[in-house]
Amino acid sequence: MKRIILILTLFLLFLNPAFALSTVKKDITVQSTDGFSIKANFEYPKVKGQKEFATVVLLHSLGYSSQWWETLPKELLNCGYAVLKIDLRGHGKSVYNSKLVRTSWKSMTNAAYAKYPEDVVKVIDYVKSENTKKVFFNNWAIVGADIGASTAVLAADKISYKPKTIVMLSPVINTRGLFIPVNLANLNNVDIFAINGTDDPTGAEAAVYLKRFAQAAFATYTSEAKSTGMIMLKNDTSLAKIIASWIKEYL
Repeated sequence: MKRIILILTLFLLFLNPAFALSTVKKDITVQSTDGFSIKANFEYPKVKGQKEFATVVLLHSLGYSSQWWETLPKELLNCGYAVLKIDLRGHGKSVYNSKLVRTSWKSMTNAAYAKYPEDVVKVIDYVKSENTKKVFFNNWAIVGADIGASTAVLAADKISYKPKTIVMLSPVINTRGLFIPVNLANLNNVDIFAINGTDDPTGAEAAVYLKRFAQAAFATYTSEAKSTGMIMLKNDTSLAKIIASWIKEYL
């Protein structure tokens, strides 16, 4: 009888993967060194007794927020990963400075953008320290889009426990003062996966240029999406699975 119930349960889960997905969700607020409130959302599968989860950090495009990742977070959660979505300062819910004045990315100076990598490291360190009973950052990866991709490289260079891989959607050599070639050269054992849309010659050229500085593998992929950054995930529904498959090789 127990065997019949088990087979039936597995059959139902196969028909509807969402039925099996139970997660723990946490909204996070971290104060940056200059008092800016950085908001993030942390989610991981709810699995009884499991204490170790590989983690994927998501850093969005310029002008967007962590709400625009389409199906990628769910795809990663279904793979058994924890997902940390961070709203970069001036975006999404991360819009209040130390004086509680609302600040948009549109009015920020390059000096403010320069704090992005430090903000991200601070959020990751917070999640790591607040979850000492569970291990989230022994194995981890970053997915970043345009300015998020640049921030990913700079943050990875700053942090002591390096990600296994970085996925860059529409990579940029220098955006809002975030120049990344030198920092990319410092990542000796971090493989890169650069993705561009079919109508993104600037991103494709940036990938070719950045590959010169990579000290590990640097793979490229051209999506059928005629768009850039995280919007490619909306226009190319296969992209979430492609990214997840790449990350599976490392985590």
